Amino acid sequence: MNGHNKPVQLAWRATAAEGGSAENAEQDARGRVLLLVGPGGNRERLAEHLRLQHDVLEPAGDVFPQEGFDLAVVDAAGFRQWHQQLMDVKTREEPTFLPVMLVLSRRDLRYRLRAFWDFIDEFVIAPIDRSEFTERVAMLLRARRLAVAQRAHLAYLVNHDRATGLPNKNLFMDRLVNAVREASVLDKSVYVTMVRLPLSRILKSLGHHGLERAAVNCSTRLRALLGNDVSLSRLTTEEWGLVHQPGTPMTDVIEICSRVQRLADEPVHVGNERIHLAPRIAVAQYPEDASDAAGTLDCAMSALSEASGTEPVFYSRNVQQQALRFIRTEAHLHEALEKEQFELWFQPQLRLADRGMVGVEALVRWRLPGGELVPPGDFMAVAEASGLISRIDRWVLESACRTMRAWRASGAGIERVAVNVSAEDIKDSDFADFVIRTLERYELPPSSLELELTETTLFEISAENLEKLDRLRDYGISIAVDDFGTGYSSLSYLHKLPITTLKIDKAFVDNVNSNTTNEAITRTIVWLAKNFGLETVAEGIETEEQATYLRTMDVVTGQGFLYARPMPEKALREWLLART
Repeated sequence: MNGHNKPVQLAWRATAAEGGSAENAEQDARGRVLLLVGPGGNRERLAEHLRLQHDVLEPAGDVFPQEGFDLAVVDAAGFRQWHQQLMDVKTREEPTFLPVMLVLSRRDLRYRLRAFWDFIDEFVIAPIDRSEFTERVAMLLRARRLAVAQRAHLAYLVNHDRATGLPNKNLFMDRLVNAVREASVLDKSVYVTMVRLPLSRILKSLGHHGLERAAVNCSTRLRALLGNDVSLSRLTTEEWGLVHQPGTPMTDVIEICSRVQRLADEPVHVGNERIHLAPRIAVAQYPEDASDAAGTLDCAMSALSEASGTEPVFYSRNVQQQALRFIRTEAHLHEALEKEQFELWFQPQLRLADRGMVGVEALVRWRLPGGELVPPGDFMAVAEASGLISRIDRWVLESACRTMRAWRASGAGIERVAVNVSAEDIKDSDFADFVIRTLERYELPPSSLELELTETTLFEISAENLEKLDRLRDYGISIAVDDFGTGYSSLSYLHKLPITTLKIDKAFVDNVNSNTTNEAITRTIVWLAKNFGLETVAEGIETEEQATYLRTMDVVTGQGFLYARPMPEKALREWLLART
């Protein structure tokens, strides 16, 4: 600081040539320079020169820029004003180097420099040589970049497994803590999955190098199997940890576990050796099993100690039973498809005005070898979550068309069969081709088939899949919205989707003649159908009063226990004969 508290007078000394090797080397690596120089020509000249190669920042009032900086350039007056703030920032950055350069007059150099020794990393004397100033700034910024890079590298080493590059237990716990914090705010659950692979025997036989190669190969395969659906970490020599997104349903967790199980399908190659590894899997859940992240991990580790086979073990006994039921049901579904244990049942759809036959809805039933039927609610959710629903739906469509051909040949008087399809069905690239080929194989007119989709499925449909439905509708196939009114009920999708029928959900049909809310919703659905030129079908009609009331509201078609329950094809033929 000079004796009169005036800013240092800055003057550029002329040089034979501007720039230099340092300028050329650093021109593509712009640093953020915080300029803390008093007002006047000094600040403007410094700022103008620094902007040629760097981003110049200045305080906003009494606050430093939020994006931070790589170098501070300060004069005596600026040092006095910003000393404490600079000290705070340098302390927060420790031990990473954050340089501060001081611009001094020769008088300050002689009498005042000792006051800056513990704080200033570099200084220049006014009048300043441009080339010298540029070189010193470049060297300080290079040192800063190296320090930041070293900090990042050290942070990587601290938080990642050296052999596989996966996050280690430190980073795993950070992610788990964040997931638990988010779940606690959103009132959701978080699953933690532990995977153990018996690698210790590889250490004994092939040494540390073989162990690392096996760990790398297993990690690579796990990454490929899991994708971005979970956060994968390597916690110990033999253990990997998975943090699922908050709110992930148990069915998705089980599906992830089934992917992990595929590690046992192929051997791990270590040198010339082929080693088969069967993973053990355990799962714990926050907050059901523990109240914090560390406790949840402890529960998962405890469950892992109980794991003896390849099926996942859940810490919670109730959840374990649910998971086992899911896993066993999925396995039995595969067997049911192979052994053709499914049956097709039909529920008639009649005109409310005269009870004339309109068509039937095809419904899948699963009969076990012992003869008992599995309720659809016990296996359809598993089929959807496991990806088997498309195979089942295709079997239903093919069986329904084959049965329809027989009906037409015998003159049964059934003109249309409705078949349920899922979002997974429509996503299949050959969905529209499969439907059309099936109709052609059984020589059926397009009008003999109606596809039923839930409201949620239609609302979430992509443009690509919408084109498939447009193609089927143009071909002549009817498309119905099942359970209408229970989902999103958007007028925009009624306008753009190629639908022909709205099915009024049973929830609204119940007490439609006595409940004002149900009556109002049903009347609105009928009004929408009329305005969009759509048919209406009321589901779940159980009383004559409901049927009469729906008929006065201009509902055209109905189905329900009042007319007939779902029945096998043979029983349907007998029911039709009894009507004649």
